Amino acid sequence: MSYFFPFKLFPRVALVCGVWLAALPAWAQTNGSAEDLFTQDLPLVLTASRLSQPISEAPSAVTVIDRQMIAASGFRTVPELMRLVPGMYVGFADANRPIVSLHGSSDELARRMQVLIDGRSAYLPPFGGVNWADLPLLTEDIERIEVVRGPSSASHGSNSFYGVINIITRDAADQLGTSVSATGGQAQDASVRFGRTAGNFDFRISLGYRSDAGLDNAALNDRNATRVFNFRGNYHPSATDNLDLQWGSSNGMYGLGIEGRPEDAFRNTTAASDFQQVSWQHLWASGDESKLTFSRASRRSRDPYICIDSEACQNKVMGKTVAEGFTSREVFTQRHDLELQNTTQLSPNNRLVWGGDLRSDYANFPLLFTHPQTVNSWQIFAHDEWRLRDAAVLNVGAMVEDDGMGNRSISPRTSLNIHLSPQHTLRFGVSTATRSPVMSESFIAADNTIWGGAYVAPISALKPERVISREVGYIGELRDMGLSIEARAYVESVNSLIWWDKCAGLSPCADGFGNLLAAEYRGLEVSAKWRWDEGRSFRVANYARQRVSASLDAIPTRYFDPTIGEPVRNYYNNEYLGLFPESVPTNSGSILLSQAFGDSWRFSTGYYFRDTVRVMDVSSDVTPEYSMHRIDLRLAKTFKFERSRRAELAVVVQNVNKDDYTKYGTVNRVAEVPFTRRAWLTAAFHF
Repeated sequence: MSYFFPFKLFPRVALVCGVWLAALPAWAQTNGSAEDLFTQDLPLVLTASRLSQPISEAPSAVTVIDRQMIAASGFRTVPELMRLVPGMYVGFADANRPIVSLHGSSDELARRMQVLIDGRSAYLPPFGGVNWADLPLLTEDIERIEVVRGPSSASHGSNSFYGVINIITRDAADQLGTSVSATGGQAQDASVRFGRTAGNFDFRISLGYRSDAGLDNAALNDRNATRVFNFRGNYHPSATDNLDLQWGSSNGMYGLGIEGRPEDAFRNTTAASDFQQVSWQHLWASGDESKLTFSRASRRSRDPYICIDSEACQNKVMGKTVAEGFTSREVFTQRHDLELQNTTQLSPNNRLVWGGDLRSDYANFPLLFTHPQTVNSWQIFAHDEWRLRDAAVLNVGAMVEDDGMGNRSISPRTSLNIHLSPQHTLRFGVSTATRSPVMSESFIAADNTIWGGAYVAPISALKPERVISREVGYIGELRDMGLSIEARAYVESVNSLIWWDKCAGLSPCADGFGNLLAAEYRGLEVSAKWRWDEGRSFRVANYARQRVSASLDAIPTRYFDPTIGEPVRNYYNNEYLGLFPESVPTNSGSILLSQAFGDSWRFSTGYYFRDTVRVMDVSSDVTPEYSMHRIDLRLAKTFKFERSRRAELAVVVQNVNKDDYTKYGTVNRVAEVPFTRRAWLTAAFHF
């Protein structure tokens, strides 16, 4: 145990451990009636099982980032808000390309975590990642974010391998009136929002502009600017029906390029995204509920100057000009999705949610695929919440999924939540999840010009990755202290991880993909939240301790080749298995404090720490991301006027202590760029 929690970690975890110890006497003394189980102050969550449940009865650990936390953090984007989630890795390739993942990340795409916006998947083909920079969404329109920390394929399908981020936006009826805001400094943003009601119809329109000066304009071309439009309307034709309409788009410019690398020249790329979503919700006379949702999302991007021949781009090859090494790249992706969900009250102690999903993904990527690709998939899911007795809740669920590429899988999940008292709950859970191959892993052309043509299709068809998770959790609500606590200890075993089947740069040999690796993750996560001053002031603390190990799950293609087998074996041992333990930070966490002073002043500060980490596509000769100890500050003043009008001035300073920690990068020129101090001022007026 001394190794797992060495003495040098004490300053980082003393606060959280103190909260845990303080809870133990209260645990022993707390008594309550069975009715108290249904009147706890813990928040209700929707994402874990698709049922509205208090956190103490959900089948998985859930972190809720509410409006208060979003404002207090001073963060402008969803990826940075993930620093408030224990065990979450947040990095930046540059100011345009955030990286977010539970259990570290294998690369900047982080394909193994589902991201939803009001239940709609934000993932798009062909890479199965999220384009965070151009999400057609403003942070001010977010009501809360629910993060399921653990495999959730039983509820949300293939990409929910390590967890789910569900961004829940504010209802149109909650944003009546007009708001205007502007930000100046190293971030330059502006937004206009107005909401109205007309009989049975409420609507909200948001227009926004967000831009960033970048992290280091000498080393990186990472300036960006995005225009955002977002509409939400709610029509209530009767007391039992609701029609929710959503429409959004974004259009932006994103700089790319690295100083000193001709093959990655400075240039400005463009991207345009849009989505439409229609949901009909009906409440039946029996109390059961049905919801039918159709959504469409697309993205079109253009890189005007991408290198397709590295030697030519660097002017190192005879017979070719530099210009012949570059071309433009245009990519179009699209997703259509139709989902039906039904919630049925089987008995006073039993609820069932069930339904299905049909999805069609399309990608036209001429430099990567020989022709446009379409994948049609389907899902069937069911989840049962059964109250065995007043003090015990059993959650059982599963999803059957066909990924449209010849793979069919079943992902079950079971948890038992035992209320030791109305304020103290233990959760025992076992779950499985799958991640199906994405288009870029299954359909790459052997003569593609993105990766130099050095690619061969897998010898055998790729199969889905699979994880089995076993966890024990604790949820506590100490009302007299204004304190809530949540903890989770877990072991997650992963097999058939899809990885590069590499030949270590040797010739004659071409790289490909294969189900090559297995890994085991072990960890402890603890969260605590205090509220005082009638809930206006609060403190949130998170801590995570993680360990990971890896082994070969299959034999690489040239592993036993008599001519190059030894270099290949050395490469795998040094660059994959040897570096895998560095892919998660051993210790990480955050403390966010928000203090209200009267009715007009609010001060908040955030402390974010993380041990050294190396994302798995960062080789051993590249600098890893050094440890981070960052402090952010926010000071806000509110002015109130007649007729409920108000204004706010807020100043935010990030990394006020100038920790200058390094960032993600696959080459040293990028990896050694520090995150320096950044600041901006925001003025907002609501009327």
